[in-house]
Amino acid sequence: MFQGFILEKSIGIGQQKRLENAKILVANTPMDTDKIKIFGARVRVGSMQAVADIEEEEKRKMKRKVSKILQHKPTCFINRQLIYNYPEQLFTKAGCMAIEHADFVGVERLALVTGAEIASTFDTPGTVKLGHCKLIEEVVIGEDKVIHFSGVAKGEACTVVLRGANKQILDEAERSLHDALCVLSQTVKVVIEY
Repeated sequence: MFQGFILEKSIGIGQQKRLENAKILVANTPMDTDKIKIFGARVRVGSMQAVADIEEEEKRKMKRKVSKILQHKPTCFINRQLIYNYPEQLFTKAGCMAIEHADFVGVERLALVTGAEIASTFDTPGTVKLGHCKLIEEVVIGEDKVIHFSGVAKGEACTVVLRGANKQILDEAERSLHDALCVLSQTVKVVIEY
């Protein structure tokens, strides 16, 4: 059992693997260039220079978005969606740890234990509530790299790591743990009521 919260992701390439006194911005926002999302849509241009101009404008737009995020002064940016190479490079250059594609349940729980709110727009500095924790570090459990958040703001998080020989054993262990936690929570409720 780990004190704190474990997120099954890894930290971005070339970024620090340990961060103390983190200010965490938790987001659910696209960090890729705009794509035309209509099947069969086409963009016609008259020259390769026009293609280069479109790509350059997409790059400028992403740089503006990263700048808006960095105006909130996070030391760690955790996104529910993918973070493409260019914005990841901008975060790294600014000294901000970036964690991408965190699962939805993980993002919800992380926001809860760190005291953050999940943001999707970043236009007004100071409107996004950042989360806090004393230490973020990448650790290895077995063969897997995970991110460990300790000293979380709420101080109420712990993570139970289950390992087993196969999926059936893990499923059974998870069900048993769930049953035990349900019994414990009901016992606590009964004691509090009396």
